[in-house]
Amino acid sequence: MLGVLTGLHVLICIGLIIVVLLQTGRGTGMASVFGGGGGGGGSLMGGKGFGGLLAKATAGLAIGFMLTSITLSLLPRGGGQRESLLDRNLPGGTGTPQTEQQVPSQPAPPDEAPEGE
Repeated sequence: MLGVLTGLHVLICIGLIIVVLLQTGRGTGMASVFGGGGGGGGSLMGGKGFGGLLAKATAGLAIGFMLTSITLSLLPRGGGQRESLLDRNLPGGTGTPQTEQQVPSQPAPPDEAPEGE
């Protein structure tokens, strides 16, 4: 399941990259090859038609990318118990979580003034 979902996620990523690169920006881009640059009779699709198709494909692929990303992040890996990085005890005593601080039950005795004053 995890392998299939990861493969689907990679394919969606590649498709999203290709669709975004085909779209025109402020100037001319790769979409001018397919008819986005002039609307002449020899274009593959009309200038407006191909832009609408690319916009819909981008939206669909973006939704698919987000859904597979969220699903992959929620799936447990390796069948073990999920553990947070904050729960781990790191070697050397650095970064260990502090659960409770020791609170003294009695107040500390007041400092005594030196006898010479």
